[in-house]
Amino acid sequence: MTPITADFRPHRSVTHLKPLITLLVGILVPTAISVADEARGIDRLDRVACIESQVPSQPNTRKLCSVFVVSAGARLFLVTAGHACAETSGESRLRYRDARGGSQWVTLRSLVPKSSNPWRRDPTSDFAIAEIHSREGNEVYLSHLDGLSIPLESLSSDTPRRTTPIVTIGFPLGMGIQDEVSPLAVVGHIASRETLAESRWGNEPVVFCTPPLAQGTSGGPAFLASEANESLTVIGMYIGVIRDSTGAKLSKMVPAHLIRKSIKSMIAESSVD
Repeated sequence: MTPITADFRPHRSVTHLKPLITLLVGILVPTAISVADEARGIDRLDRVACIESQVPSQPNTRKLCSVFVVSAGARLFLVTAGHACAETSGESRLRYRDARGGSQWVTLRSLVPKSSNPWRRDPTSDFAIAEIHSREGNEVYLSHLDGLSIPLESLSSDTPRRTTPIVTIGFPLGMGIQDEVSPLAVVGHIASRETLAESRWGNEPVVFCTPPLAQGTSGGPAFLASEANESLTVIGMYIGVIRDSTGAKLSKMVPAHLIRKSIKSMIAESSVD
């Protein structure tokens, strides 16, 4: 066998190619890095979608709620307000902003089982959860929603102290979807400890917050405002307002730990089946 020797002297043609190689590396490497950074660095203020539903008796009228996606391993769950999920149907549109800033929409029918109501409503709190299912044709949407999802571990197991600054994300008054999907962010504060408030089904555990927010925000998560933008700690989910005869209002939120517990319960039940 003829031995192979290596000649490390640069060939003339290679030497002449060096400037071109350097230029290509300078172009390709930053591009690869920017794509990776884009996938990792989605603004948390854009991790909220909306569900747009047509009112059957009024074809030109649509109702809107906010919704966010929670990931638990490879599984994805939609979370919104219980009263809001009751207004949805298979033809309702989930509208969101993807990682590249493009506005997207997909029908709920394309994400959840067709045979029955996909929403699991909590018996004592005004929130609902629906698991997203993979099927032929929805792979791109699942990839988008997975990128926008908030890890289950980021749902806080404790409610922060009163006066803690928070930022609630959603689509108040339907704003943020007219031309392109762009959720609104409202800064406020926690006003109470976790307490009980009267509801149609009895007393529900809530946290009161300021300021009162407009319709369309129901289902939107509240993050800790003091944390860095890449932090995803959710302390609760907006569900509405409480008011008195004078018109004074406070926002009501479901404590995040209740949503976290419910998703864990759904996972445990499915593993038994």
